[in-house]
Amino acid sequence: MKKFAALVLALLMLTTCALAAEYTYNPEKPYDGVMTGWFNNVAITVGEDTGLATYYLAEGMTPWAQAAIVLTPDNTTAEAFAATEIGAQWKALADEYKIGVAFLAPVDGTWNLDLQGADDGAIVNQLYFTMRSKSVKLDAPFSMDKTHVTLVGYGEGAAAALLFGAEYVTDFASIIAVDGADVPADSLATIAKQTVLPFPANDALFSEEMNVLAETVGCPVWFLNTEAPNAEDYFTKTAAACKNGVIEIKKSAEAKTVKELYDEFGGKYNRFMGMADGGRVELTTDMTGSNFIFNEEVINGEPRRWITYVPSSYDGTKAVPVVMSIHGYTASMESMVEESRWWEIAEKEGFIAIFPQGYVRDVPMMGNVPCAMWLGAAFKQLAPELDPLTDVYFLNEVFNKTEAAYNVDKTRIYVTGHSNGSMMTLSLAAENAERFAAIGPIAGFGQGAFTTTANVPTWLMCGQYETSMRDLVEGGSSVSQIKVVNAQNGVNETKVEASEQYDGQWKTITFSTDAGVPMTKFTVIDRTSHIYMPENAEKLWYDFFVHYTRGEDGTVYYDGQAVELGAYTEAADWYAPAEAK
Repeated sequence: MKKFAALVLALLMLTTCALAAEYTYNPEKPYDGVMTGWFNNVAITVGEDTGLATYYLAEGMTPWAQAAIVLTPDNTTAEAFAATEIGAQWKALADEYKIGVAFLAPVDGTWNLDLQGADDGAIVNQLYFTMRSKSVKLDAPFSMDKTHVTLVGYGEGAAAALLFGAEYVTDFASIIAVDGADVPADSLATIAKQTVLPFPANDALFSEEMNVLAETVGCPVWFLNTEAPNAEDYFTKTAAACKNGVIEIKKSAEAKTVKELYDEFGGKYNRFMGMADGGRVELTTDMTGSNFIFNEEVINGEPRRWITYVPSSYDGTKAVPVVMSIHGYTASMESMVEESRWWEIAEKEGFIAIFPQGYVRDVPMMGNVPCAMWLGAAFKQLAPELDPLTDVYFLNEVFNKTEAAYNVDKTRIYVTGHSNGSMMTLSLAAENAERFAAIGPIAGFGQGAFTTTANVPTWLMCGQYETSMRDLVEGGSSVSQIKVVNAQNGVNETKVEASEQYDGQWKTITFSTDAGVPMTKFTVIDRTSHIYMPENAEKLWYDFFVHYTRGEDGTVYYDGQAVELGAYTEAADWYAPAEAK
């Protein structure tokens, strides 16, 4: 598709531009965003078209901040609109909620709603991708939460928000049209048949293969003092066609402040990864209740944070299991709460869930502004001045504090993580396997030999479009990691069983001991990319974690029976030779 080729070209241009951002990292406030204030005339370019945006990044923004993109009326620059009363309200909202706001004007002064001339939709989409980037080559990089972006338009910008929000629907968790008019029916009919990115902010490389059409992906939309029957009909139909969660189509005429817009609608939703094409829209998790406990303590000289979710059923009379879920590079503990939905399973099944926050470190070799990260597997090399076990110590201390504060079933402690958090999961197990009954690393491998002799049941997963991990080829990251885990678990690699779940979408191979106990699993999930989904959490808990416990003497039990480990038996017929790579 033409627009995706333009997108890829624009992204490549971003990686080759001159160094732009300047920042000062404050180790006393490591979680505060390093780029703050107003940034005017930020150029957003796709092909021959360039739009100008104005950013406001609030002081005190934390990693993976939410954001709003505001489209101006015709013949109004982004800088001028940001200076209006409405712009001042957006600034006040950003200061209160610590989010990022970007104002965008049409390329040629008026929004091209007939899809002729400048491709304003591609500029809106590119702004979203630019705001996601943390690259220091940009004017104002920050760590934006790609799943929690609302698109708002005023006047003619309202129609633009409706049209281009529909065209690039998986970019946005919600759309708000204020004081606008309708969208041309022909334009909606055109974009309806266009391919959209299958998940929020995934690359375009496999979008045509998945062939997710815009008209099949729903989005919450609020028509506020906006009579737009064409757009209402379109979004009502997409809401009925989609399979991705909570979709609200709202219409009202009363005047609303910016804060009311965000509180009542824009901030209510987030679009994250899920099995359904187009991702999944859900109500934003309310973390203000008593079940969510935010912790911050200085550990090993660093201010560390984590969230503890305590289920409503917990009263301290019964020992309960614990699951730790670790986010990926640049992300946040809050994002792991939202996207994994481990807290929902914890509430239903009565266990404690822990969501630790990666420390924000200034690592120039990454080419990004300081971002949250974990010193796990290969990431240990990024901070050579630090003890490579810094984060292992931190996470173990979180477990220690949890066990001291709650009645924890120490035979049922589990850990999982995504990407860099998956690496951290493996590194944590490599040092302290005897602490865990089972682990679930998702889409991040590279941990070498374990330092402990204890075995640990392990389920590794990745997506079909993560080719470096998907392909089981000698010397590849997955084969190398599986071999390390298999050796630790004393499996017989001749005892390999293949299975499929979710109508064949999940393809799993299972390695067992000589006695037939499954100790290592590896799953490739079709039609997915580099993501952690609620389905990952559900399968880990119900199909894996619940089967394993660890006794006080370190013995692993499978469905109540002690696992007797034999010698590791290697085999080579479950992966392809190196020359096939």
